[in-house]
Amino acid sequence: YQRDKIMVKFDVLGFRSLKEYKTYFFNTLLVSNKTYEYFVDWKKVRDNIRKYIKELNLLNALTKVKEAEIRSLFKEILQKYPEVIETIPILIATRLNNNKLYIFDATKETPIEFNFSKEALSDKEIEDIIDFCEKTGIIDLFKEMKDVYDYVLGVEVGIDTNSRKNRSGKIFEHLVYQKIKSIIDPNSYIIQKEDPNFTLYPTITNGRGKRHDFVIYKKEKKDVPCLIIECNFYNVSGSKPVSIAESYPKMAKVAENQGIQFIWVTDGPGWEKMEETLSQAMENMNWIINYRLIERTLGYLMKTT
Repeated sequence: YQRDKIMVKFDVLGFRSLKEYKTYFFNTLLVSNKTYEYFVDWKKVRDNIRKYIKELNLLNALTKVKEAEIRSLFKEILQKYPEVIETIPILIATRLNNNKLYIFDATKETPIEFNFSKEALSDKEIEDIIDFCEKTGIIDLFKEMKDVYDYVLGVEVGIDTNSRKNRSGKIFEHLVYQKIKSIIDPNSYIIQKEDPNFTLYPTITNGRGKRHDFVIYKKEKKDVPCLIIECNFYNVSGSKPVSIAESYPKMAKVAENQGIQFIWVTDGPGWEKMEETLSQAMENMNWIINYRLIERTLGYLMKTT
């Protein structure tokens, strides 16, 4: 190989060839980044419920009366405690913007607006809300459930699972951060997460800005970073990792022209079907590593940067 050519610096990491480095890289990909925190964000779930604990307890009364009494008691609750209305969308696993929900009524062939703000309600608005609850099955729900709080807890857990995709990336980012912190001397370096004061993205995206996952500074030289670290985990193959594999070598060159080391930490089983894409990037960029290579890479750079 030619050392003056830009490619993964396999030799300083203890590998005899680029081929040996690639073999190690792909053989040590993490099959999952799911930590125990991945499945449910219990704090967020409980915080969401705690905001409406009083209202949920009021609604709980509807589970304790006879079926024929539910509608009249519901009307009485809404008259005395209009704030209860804010909890109704939660019962059908719905988050609202501006407390408004539009339903297309097929019989009237027109959208109907329902406002779930906690202001005083007119008798007609109350009847409309109860009618909404009847048509969406909420009234029947009160006949069957034993406790509204327990039911909403389950709903919130279900809603939270929709956040797993976003949480997956953040969890890998956190794993990388913890690893970086365990290696870098806090007395000599400062780690900035998503530093608002420094980014190279506009140089390769025609002015569009984005923050780097981690920017690392030497304490004695805080004006220019010494390291930039981006991290991505891919469970499946797709166009996004391909696009990043094409853009990061360009960004790495911009960084190196400023005396900054650019490290891409990427991992996950998604790369197994995109090995050629990542291999090409490795031939045009100094630092493409997976999670298991962080320690030896940063160990080397801390001595030489």
